[in-house]
Amino acid sequence: MAWWTLTWAGFAFVSSGIATTLMYFIKGFPAAYAGSAFLGLFGLAGLSPILFKKDPGRFGCDERDRHINHQAALAAFTTSYLVMGMACMIPFFVMGPNANISIIWGPLIFMAGGFTCFIVHSIAILIQYGSESHQETNA
Repeated sequence: MAWWTLTWAGFAFVSSGIATTLMYFIKGFPAAYAGSAFLGLFGLAGLSPILFKKDPGRFGCDERDRHINHQAALAAFTTSYLVMGMACMIPFFVMGPNANISIIWGPLIFMAGGFTCFIVHSIAILIQYGSESHQETNA
């Protein structure tokens, strides 16, 4: 499921970047922001529990799987919190305490935190399973 999430995340970001760039050269900003609609493709990553159902007769997950998921969730939420904190504090330090920013940045910061959380969670799961399989082959 982690590969599924990363695949759709990559596809959504690349297609959104291409569409935004093309729209910029054709119509300019703010019409180019319509290319960000392709980020909605990232929502298809949520279909993974439906598409990758586990066999009900098999044992679902063990202690190791729970530990890996717990560690990945900690990494994801920590990274997401840092991204949201930096996104809020960098404008403060760059523009100063009396500056005004557009209201559009609120949802964008929230969205960046969500994307970061899902992507880091998937990467952390793959890294942990990969490092364990690498240790088993060397033992």
